Amino acid sequence: MYSEYTTIYTRTPRSFLFAIVANVGPDGTTRPLAVAYRQHHDEYNTHTSYPRVRHMVADTLALIDNLSDPANRAQLEAETALANDWYRQSSGDELPTHERPSVPDTEQPPYMPMVDSTGPVKQQPPLPWREDGIRQFPFTATCVLHALQRDDASRESTRPGDIQFQPLSTVFRADSLEYGLVVLDISDLDRVTYGIAAFPTCYMATVPCEDENIDWDPVEDEQPDQVDLVLASPRPRVLLSIGQWVRKYCEWLSVEEAPRILELEERPVAKATTLDYIWPPGLDDLPRSVVEIGASGASSVTVADEPRHTVSIGTTRTTGTGG
Repeated sequence: MYSEYTTIYTRTPRSFLFAIVANVGPDGTTRPLAVAYRQHHDEYNTHTSYPRVRHMVADTLALIDNLSDPANRAQLEAETALANDWYRQSSGDELPTHERPSVPDTEQPPYMPMVDSTGPVKQQPPLPWREDGIRQFPFTATCVLHALQRDDASRESTRPGDIQFQPLSTVFRADSLEYGLVVLDISDLDRVTYGIAAFPTCYMATVPCEDENIDWDPVEDEQPDQVDLVLASPRPRVLLSIGQWVRKYCEWLSVEEAPRILELEERPVAKATTLDYIWPPGLDDLPRSVVEIGASGASSVTVADEPRHTVSIGTTRTTGTGG
């Protein structure tokens, strides 16, 4: 009897951090005008991530439409000009990367055996309202709020308590299981660009196999005693279009069968430098010693000197053999 440590299934991030940025920093570098965290609620604990992907795609399209709306142009241009002055005046007060805040990770749904198909899932509590992330550029924040809380009668309707604005100095932690990142660049309102940086979680376990040529059957064979939730690796610091992201991380989803994904794929992708402030180079090499904003709104410092265990998608490892 063989045993193998393998990926049983993967799931994309449940929630997303949306950063609205522009070239308003020192020397034309990128800085945010709004950073909003939007949590998603799984209706059931299933293997599929399509509702999560569909929600993110709908949110991104709504944000692009709102930020590109000619009716909002004058106010957004005015706030972009204000942002230039504000960031120039405050450039000497910027926190070092390792002291900047981040959104904390969240407990993930447990492993669900294939034979159970679906199961109830614990809903995430509402997030407290915070004003420190909207005080500087309130109109941009209003556009974000209007887009994320749109009334489109979709199954992914977002509750008021599912959105929390973050400080403009917030960094994206790629070692979080709960959420991914969508960046929207409004430097040119005639051509609002977007990009996705988000990585799946692998549900991994040691499972028995009849022999080295017969894989474990998730329905017929014995279920694993313990399942590890492991963040996929590597996690390249690049922005992807929705088509690139789906083809890389969502093998179960056909892009051609999802009209809204095709619609988003037609929108231009942001430049790599758009990531420089929200996800600074080398951030993942630093100890995780940052002020994290919890659900209560209180701040606490978490230090983790050891990096989170990661695994490449599709990695398998034979852990033992027998007769």
